[in-house]
Amino acid sequence: MARNMGMLVPETERERLYLTWYDLSVLYNDALARAAGVGDVQATKAMADEAWLAYVECISDLPLGGERHRTSP
Repeated sequence: MARNMGMLVPETERERLYLTWYDLSVLYNDALARAAGVGDVQATKAMADEAWLAYVECISDLPLGGERHRTSP
């Protein structure tokens, strides 16, 4: 990820999906903390859940261990 004026800028689809989920989960936790309306909390949770599923779908295509290479048998 690159930094642009103190902000993280995703360089890959994987990073973009993760940051989307992260931002939505922060909004969801904020809605819970300030006791927002039930509809707002549920909508934010649903969006965060969908973002998480999109991220998991993206990373499920990666080989196990990511880009790391084993150095021992």
